[in-house]
Amino acid sequence: MNSPSSCDDAVERLAAVLDGVLATASSGHPGCQARRRARRGATAILPAVQAMHQVQGWVRDCWGEAAWEGLVHRRCRMSVRPAGDGVALGTDAPDGVSIRQVERAGWELIQATVELTVTGQHWRVIHELARRTLPPGRDAIEKRKLTAPETGFDTPSGSVFYRLADTDVAAWAQASGDRNPIHLLPGRAAEAGLSAGSGEVVAHGLLLGAISLALVQSSPLRQTDLVFIGSADVPESGSSAGESWATLAVDPASGDITQGRRPVLRRR
Repeated sequence: MNSPSSCDDAVERLAAVLDGVLATASSGHPGCQARRRARRGATAILPAVQAMHQVQGWVRDCWGEAAWEGLVHRRCRMSVRPAGDGVALGTDAPDGVSIRQVERAGWELIQATVELTVTGQHWRVIHELARRTLPPGRDAIEKRKLTAPETGFDTPSGSVFYRLADTDVAAWAQASGDRNPIHLLPGRAAEAGLSAGSGEVVAHGLLLGAISLALVQSSPLRQTDLVFIGSADVPESGSSAGESWATLAVDPASGDITQGRRPVLRRR
């Protein structure tokens, strides 16, 4: 169980990162409004972040320290559970984590279900992750991209635009504890089967989710469902070609996020 003080500290660390991103809004929200929204997004995403800590621990304990590298986040579902309504995880599930695995079309798909208590509320969080299982090779990677560049999607009217730099991604890695190399080392995301270029990293799915939840709240009576249908590709700082940040568009009605003409996060 997480103590209120430790949860408050975690929220403050996450909110500090979000505050910097939300301050770049194209609509020019006042600083106090950005800070309030940053804390709201950090609070909303905290159960997912804490659950991810437990999943990382399970993966490293069972499969080794390097097993976390190359895992790609595909989906996150969060719901508040009534007291005593725990999921049947089984006696072989340590620390309230249940793992299901399946291999399909050159990918290992992992579903991790976590039961945890955050600030007095009982949560069920389901993280869906994937890892490319084919040996490295240009043809294999190109034919089996988990995400690929897409065109033809029109950004919803009224969207608010934000800048996201690799320093923001690195700060989120530090605040959240998820230091998967795909978020920190340019080129590693491309090796993992994402659409990012050799000079780019990808933003954490939970960072995108926190930005979305900061702007569009979920109903406390409904499940929060974040689907990462594309990677948010962020250029390396100091790159001589183009801008040194990614531009994200957030739909103020749905909370969906797009980059360019590619959707990267859907709220369901």
